[in-house]
Amino acid sequence: MFLEKIVARTKSDLDERKRETLLEEIQHRAAAQPAPRDLLAALRSDSDIKLIAEIKRASPSKGLLAPHLDPLEVARVYESHGAAAISVLTEPYFFLGSPAYLTAIKQAVQVPVLRKDFIFDEYQVYEARAWGADAILLICAILDQTQLRHLLNIAHSLHMHCLVEVHSADEARRAVAAGAQIIGVNSRDLVTFQMNPRLIQELRPLIPPDRVLVAESGIHTPADARRLVRYGAQAMLVGESLVVSRDIPAQMRALLQGANASTQVKICGLCAPEHAGVALDAGADMPGLIFYEASHRYISPGDAQKLVEAVQQEHTTADFVGVFVNCAADFINDISEQVGLQYVQLHGNEPPEFCHSIQRPVIKALSLNGQNDIQRVRAYHETCWRILLDTPTTEWGGTGQTHNWTLARSVAQEIPILLAGGLTPENVSAAIRQVHPWGVDVSSGVETNRVKDVEKIRTFIENVRKHESNRFS
Repeated sequence: MFLEKIVARTKSDLDERKRETLLEEIQHRAAAQPAPRDLLAALRSDSDIKLIAEIKRASPSKGLLAPHLDPLEVARVYESHGAAAISVLTEPYFFLGSPAYLTAIKQAVQVPVLRKDFIFDEYQVYEARAWGADAILLICAILDQTQLRHLLNIAHSLHMHCLVEVHSADEARRAVAAGAQIIGVNSRDLVTFQMNPRLIQELRPLIPPDRVLVAESGIHTPADARRLVRYGAQAMLVGESLVVSRDIPAQMRALLQGANASTQVKICGLCAPEHAGVALDAGADMPGLIFYEASHRYISPGDAQKLVEAVQQEHTTADFVGVFVNCAADFINDISEQVGLQYVQLHGNEPPEFCHSIQRPVIKALSLNGQNDIQRVRAYHETCWRILLDTPTTEWGGTGQTHNWTLARSVAQEIPILLAGGLTPENVSAAIRQVHPWGVDVSSGVETNRVKDVEKIRTFIENVRKHESNRFS
């Protein structure tokens, strides 16, 4: 197994370094270093999702990635194009890293520099500081709880922060209990190297909001970055998709725009796999399935399950939303599990406390008639993942009537919202410009004769993304 081989080789090399240089000498060199840069502060400097850009020449699973990479040149590019920190692999055999890279990069940039390696001995913490590292990676999978606490304490005594990496619920709990302030969820299994792109979503509830959550692995596209926004990440560590890019600055811009300047797009009322596929190909984030039988967009749970299975063969990270109207919690939870939904949208008269009984993150649809309704929005915001603002009507959704954008804007300034109601390819840019919603939701606006129109879907999403490009440039 990769992990066992890497740790065994790392231990053998470490034993040799210990014989060459005593711990006391390494501690003396570490103490002689200038004060480390503050990784935690760099990742918390504002509300934007931060990028930790990685110097990575190879990986055990994919072999050579960038054999001719110039670490110093790339590090300078990273810093000048918005990286909040730089991660440097120092493992020499499986990742082709080097301590020399770390030392040279630390001298060449002003942002914090993280030593990424397989650290299990206090000697490695001191040598990381001696080499100039401002922070280190600690991997829960190779440390027991006593080791984790000990290494965290050593690092903190040197005023270094640690990125504590987890791969499971048990490891997430251990990291929190040990006092880790920066917790990385690696979506790649270190034993099998298989990806679980939704691991971040699964583990997010276990990580307190006062800790910084870093997403690791599988981050290649703006859609991946937008998914991290949905999952509550505050930073992303990216190596492979940067070092293999022919245009690193453009790739960095794309990821940072996806994370910080993009509007989430939900296409609702999908009944056919081909329409869901078109939406996702065009850049939609959340396909919506309606389980309200009175709607002409109703889809049965069995057909919905087939649709999700068919679409996820090509779009493995698609996040499906199920829309329910005044249904029992057990029914909603059962359908969510059967179909494979990631989110539940409640579109009826469900009270705020009802949301606690739903086992998926809840989007609550509300209609506002005036400023007096904003307090009701706040009450639901306490129990829901997101609020969807729809047009006031006696019908349940999909009327094509435009929302009061001025009123919606007043809410969006305080609460992340999905804007719905009367959106079309023609007016969505204006709606985003006026309201600044977290996301937009459309159904009838991308239909012709009450059937989803693939050209309207594409144009709607294209106009959303065009608006974002103009805003980010």
